[in-house]
Amino acid sequence: MTDCMVCGAPLVYRRSDEDLPCAFCGKIVRANGVCEGGHFVCDVCHSAGALAVIEHLCRTTDETDMIALMRAIRSHPSVPTHGPEHHGLVPGVILATYRNLGGAVTPSMLDTGIRRGGAVMGGACAFVGSCGAVSGVSVAFSILLDANPLTPDQRQRVMLANIEVAREVAAIRGARCCQRDAWIALTKAAELSRELLPIPLRADAPIVCEQHTSNQHCLLSDCPLWGRYESASAIESLETEQQ
Repeated sequence: MTDCMVCGAPLVYRRSDEDLPCAFCGKIVRANGVCEGGHFVCDVCHSAGALAVIEHLCRTTDETDMIALMRAIRSHPSVPTHGPEHHGLVPGVILATYRNLGGAVTPSMLDTGIRRGGAVMGGACAFVGSCGAVSGVSVAFSILLDANPLTPDQRQRVMLANIEVAREVAAIRGARCCQRDAWIALTKAAELSRELLPIPLRADAPIVCEQHTSNQHCLLSDCPLWGRYESASAIESLETEQQ
């Protein structure tokens, strides 16, 4: 759930791309990340099951809070701790909750948002300099504002929203954490929605991090989610172990 989908070994990123065979489908893909055991899994195989879960839950949910829906989706065993699945999750969550708040979102708009977000490559946060969660917010706002390359006002609003969300995510100096970055992106999206959308988005539900013990790159007390833990004793125990 956190590293290699084949053997669980830590991932190793190379400086340049090379042709690698996917351990599941065998397709040769230009990529730069393998596990210590040499396994590579393409984005399609990595995300396939999770994206189906995201689509189903977003279509059927009556949840109106984005954080609550994100938590529900991430609790499903098909959704790994980290990965490009989150790039489709963010726009799906925004569009589904906006629909449930009374916004005009058709099934086609929801499908389009998840598909566009899911097309953002894995590792985009570092390899492209644009976190997939950030792009997911832009994807959702683009759809809700009916933006396209030939609509100057909507195009500008979407790009400015991207800058604002990216600034919030980039303020954290740390390795990738899809839960943290998706939470930041959705929280900022709720703030921006007060000016961009006729119905403001909601991101008020509590969130408790339950993955810090399995995330070797966890920022611990430097993470904005750290103070949101339910169990103070669990925090103290983990800090003692790492001293």
